Amino acid sequence: MVLDILAIGAHPDDIELGCGGSLAKLARAGSRIHALVLSRGGRGCHAGIDRSDESHRALRRLGVTEVIQQDFPDTRFPACRNDIVAAIEQACAQIAPHRVYTMCGEDHHQDHRTVHEASIIACRHIPQILCYESPSTLPQFAPQVFEDISAQLELKIRALREHASQGDRHYMQESHLRCHAQFRGQQIGIGPSEGFQPYRLVL
Repeated sequence: MVLDILAIGAHPDDIELGCGGSLAKLARAGSRIHALVLSRGGRGCHAGIDRSDESHRALRRLGVTEVIQQDFPDTRFPACRNDIVAAIEQACAQIAPHRVYTMCGEDHHQDHRTVHEASIIACRHIPQILCYESPSTLPQFAPQVFEDISAQLELKIRALREHASQGDRHYMQESHLRCHAQFRGQQIGIGPSEGFQPYRLVL
């Protein structure tokens, strides 16, 4: 059965970092992957660089079939929460996803927390909601769902190279990406993995 999957991120690169391997695995299995990127991430790079272009290229590499780009103000999501809820509701109405990947609530970044809160409201009728981590996720993030991405890790790393404007960030380094995936896998005794907190998981 072909499933529709929606992945939601606050900024360009959030989705790729948090669940890029899992999305690539689902795409390979035949699912239709949709991505909703809620800002262009202008505060995270030098002026004149369009991070959304980087993200669209990266997401296409992972097998995403549709990218919905919004332009909410980077770092000021809390003031736009109701509009963000509406944007996510609209995406859910159009796509009718079986599963949503969204950001977790335990995060230093106010935009990430707002996306989590808005997703829980907007996706209240979606059978499966899995929350992924980001580089600013707090230490208390404790995944209970793990996806083995051994076969997708190289593709995830290549996709993240599209984010040239973020290349100097420590969490974008290949060694860090490999180490983190191995750590998550070791927690459950499998290969390199991504970890998620399930908010809802109807099977």
